[in-house]
Amino acid sequence: MRRNVIIIDDVKEQAEGLAKGLSRLLPDYSFENYHTEPEILDAIENRFYSLAIIDIRMDDFSIDGIGLAEKIFEVNPFANVIIVSAFKDEYFLRLKDLLLTGKIVDIQDKEDFTIWLPKLKETIETYYKKIDKDPSEINNALLQYYSEAKNETNTYSKGEKFEHFMSLMFQSIGFNQVLKRVKDQSLNEVDLIIRNDIEDNFINKFGKYILVECKNKPVEKINKNDFIVFQSKLKNTNGLAELGILATTGYITKNTYVEAVRESGEARKILFLSNPEIEKLIKADNKLSTFKNLIDQQVKDN
Repeated sequence: MRRNVIIIDDVKEQAEGLAKGLSRLLPDYSFENYHTEPEILDAIENRFYSLAIIDIRMDDFSIDGIGLAEKIFEVNPFANVIIVSAFKDEYFLRLKDLLLTGKIVDIQDKEDFTIWLPKLKETIETYYKKIDKDPSEINNALLQYYSEAKNETNTYSKGEKFEHFMSLMFQSIGFNQVLKRVKDQSLNEVDLIIRNDIEDNFINKFGKYILVECKNKPVEKINKNDFIVFQSKLKNTNGLAELGILATTGYITKNTYVEAVRESGEARKILFLSNPEIEKLIKADNKLSTFKNLIDQQVKDN
C-alpha cells in the first residue's frame, strides 16, 4: 500500500511545517497537508490516505478534530488516525469513545518540532510496518464494504455505496485521487474519474484519467447497450482517458463481450469488473499487479 498520510490542522503554518518536517525524515512517504474546512472535507472524501494526523481543536470550524476522525472512519475503512493536541483534557470523554473504535494509533501532545518530529516519525513507521506484515486488515475492510454495498436495499444508497466501494478499491490499488459523479463538457455524467497518477509504465499508457461506470444491480446483467453508451463517454474525453472500466455487482452478458471484441481495434479499451474480478482484487495482496493482469487478460491488443 502507498504510504500516504494527510495532515489536518486549522493553522496553515503548523500543517505545512509538520508536512515539511516529516517529509525530510521520511522521504519515501507522501505527506499532504490541509488547513481550511472545505479542503479538509474534500480530502477526507476524495484523497487516498491510510493514516491521518489530526489536531483536535479547530477554531472557527463547524467541526472539530474528533468529528473529522469520525467522518474518516465512516468513509475510509483503511485509515487510522493519530490525534495531536495541547488540549486533550477538554476532550477526554469524547476521546475515550474514539479509542473504542480501535483505529486510533496514538494520542500525542504538541511539542517543539525538534522533540516531537522524531517521536511522530517512529509512530508512523511502526504503523506501516504492521500493515506491511499483515495486509489482511485492508482486504477484510474491502470485503465487508463490498458486502454492505451488495446487500443494501435502498436503491439510491445502493448505488452510492457501490461507487464509494469502487473508489476505495482503486485507492487501495494505489491511485491517489478519485472523483465522484463528474460531468464532462458534453454533460455526460461519469460515476468515477480516476487521476492516473501511478508511476507505472504499463498503466501510464492509458492516458491521464480512467473512467469508471458503476452498476450495483446483482440481478441485472450489463448488456451491449451499456457498453456502447459507456464507450461514447470514453470517446468524448478526446484522448484524456484511454481506459474505461465497467464495474458491476452482477455479471456481463455474452453479447457484451462479443461487442468488446468487435471494438478491440480501438485505441480506447474497456475493462469489465464483475463479481469474479472484484473478488480477485479484494483478496489480492498485490492489487496493482492483479489489476494489470486483468487488463492483460481482457483488453490487450488482438
